[in-house]
Amino acid sequence: MRIAFLVTHLLGTGHLARTAQIADAFTAAGHDALILSGGMPAPLAAPNHASLQQLPPIRSDAAFTTLMDATGEAVTPQTLAARIDSIRQTLTGFAPDVLVTELFPFGRRKLASEFEAGIDAARSAMILCSIRDILQLPRKAGRKAEAEDRLTRLYDGILFHGDPALAPLDASWPLPPVLRAMIHETGYIGDPGTGEAPGTEGHDEIIVAAGGGAVGDALFTTAMQAAIHQQQQEQPAPPWRLLTGRDRTPPPDLPPGLTIEPARPDFRALLSRCRVAVLQCGYNTAMDVIATGTRAVFCPFEGDGETEQLQRARAMASRYGTGLLRECDLTAETLIRAIRAATPPDFTGLRLGGAARSVTIVETLLKARP
Repeated sequence: MRIAFLVTHLLGTGHLARTAQIADAFTAAGHDALILSGGMPAPLAAPNHASLQQLPPIRSDAAFTTLMDATGEAVTPQTLAARIDSIRQTLTGFAPDVLVTELFPFGRRKLASEFEAGIDAARSAMILCSIRDILQLPRKAGRKAEAEDRLTRLYDGILFHGDPALAPLDASWPLPPVLRAMIHETGYIGDPGTGEAPGTEGHDEIIVAAGGGAVGDALFTTAMQAAIHQQQQEQPAPPWRLLTGRDRTPPPDLPPGLTIEPARPDFRALLSRCRVAVLQCGYNTAMDVIATGTRAVFCPFEGDGETEQLQRARAMASRYGTGLLRECDLTAETLIRAIRAATPPDFTGLRLGGAARSVTIVETLLKARP
């Protein structure tokens, strides 16, 4: 099987990281997997085995209102045209048996022309969309119906990378009955391994991270204040480690016990050793917590009406015992209290391993296709 994935991450790197895990699973099963990635280059989220082709990269502001190029300038029509041309040429040459579009048509409406160009270039391929557990309903009237119309006209199925035990799809995007038959539940895309690595870094530390994207300034600023306060007021105080998603120059006068560094590939190993992790609640971050079973306080991203991370954090807090501290309540004092109150979660029964199940589902669908 030749399978192609079309994905553009705009803010964080979660869409690419999830796609990479799925594509690697297809490669491990002996299939030829190719990712066309339209977001900013993200080495830590790239596939280990599947092929990756980088399109002219774009990104978004935190409100998802403006598309920008790698220099931070507004994306030009020429850049968008070059992306479409690259997608057409690549998919025409690759001739996939299956094309998977990440999030679209449930999202990425601004990039609809390039996703539809990819579908057209894939010709007779089976067309699937790949979605996470929780979606963001469109704010404007008619957009939901528009997305569902594209599903009806262009798609053969939906790969739902979630588990109703935590978040059923209907809780965020209720589909009409005629489209529900298109859903194929894979379970969560998460390696159940803890990512053990040699070393002791992270042991008994407070780990603070905000994924691989550009958001999280408020969380990091507050965490730095909380760390300094704790180091001054408590003896002995636990060490803190802040893992930033992009390069941030640490202040020159950091106190002992506070480390600030870029995101690391051994993130799961650090989680498995830490005292408590303070994290946003993107899809892949939640999978890291589930896999390691670490005590976690989630501070979900809620920029400009975003509800996905808050919904996931609430579900994990109510069903599995993780901590929750909303952005509107975030201060150094509330963060320290939430860390002290953190307890070991219990994720018994939650399904991981969705990448391998995705392979089985797609193989079955392709064999049954006329």
